[in-house]
Amino acid sequence: MENTPVLTTKRLVLDRLTMADVPEVTRWLSSESVCRNLLHLPHRPPEEYEEMIRRVTEQYDAAEDYFQWAVRENGVCIGRMSLVVNRRHQSGTVAYFLAETAWGKGYMTEILTRVIDFAFDELGLNRVEADHFAENPASGRVMEKSGMKKEGYARQKYCKEGVFHDAVLYAILKSDRSR
Repeated sequence: MENTPVLTTKRLVLDRLTMADVPEVTRWLSSESVCRNLLHLPHRPPEEYEEMIRRVTEQYDAAEDYFQWAVRENGVCIGRMSLVVNRRHQSGTVAYFLAETAWGKGYMTEILTRVIDFAFDELGLNRVEADHFAENPASGRVMEKSGMKKEGYARQKYCKEGVFHDAVLYAILKSDRSR
């Protein structure tokens, strides 16, 4: 299977990031509101986003079991979704974010549900998990709407820019979908 195949939903397309996405990604990652809840992306100068996208595009054909999608609405990149697979444990971890202009439209629930289906139906995984900063309950609602169940709370799991953040863990099992 091609790493990072094109996936579609009713309203969106998930495909590979390209260097042509740099201006749009830079625009929405320059938003403090977007970056506030992202572990690896504090607010940065625009040229650093170009280098980040260059690294992602260079990894596409080399990285096995690492899927990184651009989320597109009408051809415009409005976010990112990733799935990191652990074959030994037949599990995957997802991470995502959207441009602020795409919030509140149900897009992330739509995308996450599609990636969960891909993980179970096409990759044969048994478990998909994700976590979010405790101060970002909207992400937890997305996970719940996508069928994930809250599994726990990890105190001070992440340190971002010298500040510790608690995390809330969610997961879905392949067997959960048939219930």
